[in-house]
Amino acid sequence: MLLLVANLLAPVNGAAQLPARGMFLVATDEVRGPFFRETVVLLLHYDDTGAQGLVINRPMPAAPMHVLPDLDGIDDYEGTLYWGGPVQITSVRTLLRSDDPPPDAVHIVDGVYLVAPDADLPPHANDASRLRFFLGYAGWGAGQLDGELLDDSWQIVPATAERVFDTDTDGMWRHMLPPREIRAAVPGPGKRQNLAHAGEPRSY
Repeated sequence: MLLLVANLLAPVNGAAQLPARGMFLVATDEVRGPFFRETVVLLLHYDDTGAQGLVINRPMPAAPMHVLPDLDGIDDYEGTLYWGGPVQITSVRTLLRSDDPPPDAVHIVDGVYLVAPDADLPPHANDASRLRFFLGYAGWGAGQLDGELLDDSWQIVPATAERVFDTDTDGMWRHMLPPREIRAAVPGPGKRQNLAHAGEPRSY
């Protein structure tokens, strides 16, 4: 299935953007479901077993210290909490922007790491420009994301640390979605009819 997606998503000029850790999934205007309409998702994992990511442009009207009172060391954190996706909505994931990450940090893209919420962070990392907390995550079962890519539900865009920690969440999706004429240059087998539930959670 991965090879099929690679072949069908390759643009005419041969420069393919394939799903992988450290890539963005930008929802197209084909996605109309409430979970992922106008979202930008940072992929944390992608292989034959499925995919996981975090929605980075859905801030919540709450501070982490109010929602996560048992989490130590965030009393002086001034950033907001983010909605990461509809799977395991009580779970917490943390992205850190740092040149000196903790030993067990998972590298996502240059300068950005997935760390445990209670990780021993480097000095001066506990602010919104370097640290973000997410409730829940976006998850796809085996082959599910591949099917949505073939349906033109998502566009794949390389992620950067600057964009991951961008504070302009309102304009992020519109700015990042490629124009229709560029998307039309990507050959595909034809769209399916029902895309309203693209990205909705499945248990796996």
